[in-house]
Amino acid sequence: MNGHKLVGVVLVVAMLGVWAIRSFVLDTGASEPSTRPAEASSTVPGQAGVDPAETQAAMPVQPVVAAGDLAEVPVGYPRSERGAATSAVNWVASFPTVVRMGPIRLDDTLGQLLSERRAASGTDEVVADYFMLIDELGPDFASRVWIESPLQVDILDADASTATVAVWALLVTGDPEHGPIEALWRTHRIDLVWERDDWRIDDVVITEGPTPIPNEVALPSPASDFVTVDAWEAAVFADTTTEDDH
Repeated sequence: MNGHKLVGVVLVVAMLGVWAIRSFVLDTGASEPSTRPAEASSTVPGQAGVDPAETQAAMPVQPVVAAGDLAEVPVGYPRSERGAATSAVNWVASFPTVVRMGPIRLDDTLGQLLSERRAASGTDEVVADYFMLIDELGPDFASRVWIESPLQVDILDADASTATVAVWALLVTGDPEHGPIEALWRTHRIDLVWERDDWRIDDVVITEGPTPIPNEVALPSPASDFVTVDAWEAAVFADTTTEDDH
C-alpha cells in the first residue's frame, strides 16, 4: 500500500471511529439518574434454605439477543450488564454497516443510536467527513473490504443506568480487487447509557492495539478470499440477533 492510501486508511479509521462521538469530549453532562431495578428474590419458592449462589450456578445462562435492528445495526437489549456488553460488541461488529451508509442515512441512524445529549450536539460534521473520505480513498471507498471482528470484551464499570465496556477487535480492510488487505488491531472503549428503553452510545474512544506480531511463516491471502468472507454474517450476530425466516 502506497503512502497516500495508507494515510487514507488511517484517516477513514479515525473518522469513522469519531462519527458517533464527534464532539463528545466537549460535553461532560451526566445522564439523568434512574432507579436500579429490584434484585431477584434470594429464595426459591418451595425450597426454603436453598443457597442463592448454588441456585444461580445451576441455572443455565440465557443468551442476550437484540430485539431488532435499526438500519441493519442491532438494537433492543435487556437492561443488564450482559445487555450492555452485547450492545457494545454488536456496535463494533456493525462498523462495516456504518461505513457503507450514505451521509444522510448515517446522520439519521446515529441520531437514534446515540444518547440524547450526544445527539443534541449535532452530526453536521458527518457529511463533511464523508466527502473528505471520498477525496482520500475515492468514491468507491464503501465498496472496499470492511470487516470488524470483536475478539474480547470486558465490562469496566456498570450500574442500573450506565456502563463502560471495552472491546478488542480486528479491523480488516483493503481494495477488493487488487489489495492489499490490511489488518488493524484496536480497542474500543464504549460508554453507554440506558435511555428510551435501550442502551444508547454516549462516548466512544478507539485506541490502537494491542497488536500481535504477524506469523513469519504465513503468506498473505489474495484479496478475493477476503471478499468471500466479507459477505458472511458477523459471527457475534449468530447468537445475539433475531432473524426473520419469512
